[in-house]
Amino acid sequence: MKDYVIYYTNLKNIVNLEKKDPKKALKRVTTEFEALFWYEILKGLDKTIIKSGLFPETLEVKIYRDYFYQEVAEIISGKPRGLGDFLYKQLLNNAYFKKISNNSDNK
Repeated sequence: MKDYVIYYTNLKNIVNLEKKDPKKALKRVTTEFEALFWYEILKGLDKTIIKSGLFPETLEVKIYRDYFYQEVAEIISGKPRGLGDFLYKQLLNNAYFKKISNNSDNK
């Protein structure tokens, strides 16, 4: 069973988006990072739960739980004032984005 997967097509879409609108691509990447961050937290929290053994932990249960955590992480991420929003604002102050905004202002 694979952990949170970033598919090649998603990365390719982000690279194409970056060529068209770098700020939108940055927003998408920071939101994806936040989702990955929350997914890892949820997985870590699941490991702290003591399993009683009353209900066997089958492969189906593990797969369902993994998908559930991925969906919860996607829902949690991208909210205003979240980690992704903070990263987005910090990275916009990067010299690369300042240079892009200056170039677009000069056009």
